[in-house]
Amino acid sequence: MAEDLDALFGAIRVRLAELGPQVHRRESFIAHLRSLGRWEADADDYPDPGRVSFPERLHVAFAVCHPECGAREFVVDGSTQECQKCGGQMSRTNVAEYRLVTTPAV
Repeated sequence: MAEDLDALFGAIRVRLAELGPQVHRRESFIAHLRSLGRWEADADDYPDPGRVSFPERLHVAFAVCHPECGAREFVVDGSTQECQKCGGQMSRTNVAEYRLVTTPAV
């Protein structure tokens, strides 16, 4: 297990060096690592759902992951493209606008 982690940390160091001076990419990379450091231990300090308004219209993209993973997901256009299965980057295919339709309460 320790050898596996050493190899992973080595690959992370190499990839970070490959990013070069691109500050926004380096910051994003480090943010992903920071997120892994608190994986499944997030604080319960997210916004109150009752105070967040649901948009009436939004653009939704159908996205696919690398063939090695094979995941397919719908993602809100402009949001994260991170695969929920493997953590890789999703590739967007088609984008369509969706409208919120309210139905009467039963």
